[in-house]
Amino acid sequence: MQSGSHFKPDIVLYNTIIDSLCKDRLLQEALDLFSSMKSEGIKPNVVTYTSLVRGLYNSGCGDEAQHVLTEMLQSNIAPNLQTYSMLVDMFCKDGCADQAQSILHHMTKRGVPPNILTYNALLDGYCLRGQMEDAENLLDLMTKNGCEPNLVSFNTMINGYCKAKNIDMALNIFQEMFRKGITPDLVTYNTLIDGLCKANRLPMAHKLFKEMRAHGIAPDVVTYASLLDSLCKSDRLDVAVKLLEEMEDNGVKPDIVIYNILIDNSCEAGLLEDAANFFSDLVSKGLQPNVKTYSILIKGFCKKGLMSEVAQVLRIMEEDGCRPDYRTYNTIIRGYILNNDLSNALYYRDLLVANGFEADADTFSLFVGLLSSDNSSDSNKDLLQKFIS
Repeated sequence: MQSGSHFKPDIVLYNTIIDSLCKDRLLQEALDLFSSMKSEGIKPNVVTYTSLVRGLYNSGCGDEAQHVLTEMLQSNIAPNLQTYSMLVDMFCKDGCADQAQSILHHMTKRGVPPNILTYNALLDGYCLRGQMEDAENLLDLMTKNGCEPNLVSFNTMINGYCKAKNIDMALNIFQEMFRKGITPDLVTYNTLIDGLCKANRLPMAHKLFKEMRAHGIAPDVVTYASLLDSLCKSDRLDVAVKLLEEMEDNGVKPDIVIYNILIDNSCEAGLLEDAANFFSDLVSKGLQPNVKTYSILIKGFCKKGLMSEVAQVLRIMEEDGCRPDYRTYNTIIRGYILNNDLSNALYYRDLLVANGFEADADTFSLFVGLLSSDNSSDSNKDLLQKFIS
């Protein structure tokens, strides 16, 4: 701000610009302007501090956020509803739901009633930690305090119960939504369908799939991914292929996640030809295989002892500019070990280390197991000793 100008910016203008800079993650510029306003004799208020604390925290600068918050409190500036709600959200995202609850009690004592955003943030914190009893109690408290749970509240509860593998309670919450007159959305159905699929309750998942469409909610790629994965894992690849066709007919374009699911489950079932066909399909549809795609194929070929195909996939992967990660290398190493090719296993172990990775527990235990085996030759033991040295 130009001090020589006739125009003198006020606190509102400073707050507007600082908030905008924080949202754009231009934190140093925001802090510089914060210092400038103080040097100009304009005292920051609760809005200024709240914008800065939120911006710093969201950018991963937790210590700086704490410093600004401390300065605010030392300046006798009382937090407002937005500040308290932000603090509750911050603590919950850090996995500190108990501290967030303390903030909720504190703001209530100070005469600042929580709003739906505050409650939902704490609700999410409890659900993330699996504290579903605390979440239920908070839901009751909301209603008692005149703050009716909304769609976000119920979706959060359903997600919490699904993650806790308590699908029946998730379904109870779903029914309660209807009793409260709250219409489920795509997030509601996707969460429940995924939970049901993971619980191997496919008939109920498909019932909800039909129900959501009957209610005018179009399934998206997330919906189909849950159903396809569960069908494949139930050895119903033929039904999964039909669902894939239906998905495309309905205008939902499969993404790389969908194809990774199909390729992975085909490989697990030993259907390598089907896996190769899905791989060809994704390329022909303009989708770019990622490191997970290639690693899945490599794992499938390793299980069948087709190590020449593994080398071919690795070559295609590198030609496509997709760098192997630690999972790729560990999979290849285990494949060569299980196929008694310790020389190549050691070669890829060296590549693993050269690329800054380490052998994982499964790979290391295979080597140690072979080293202690009575059937291992002296030459193999020399190679194994090199691996663990």
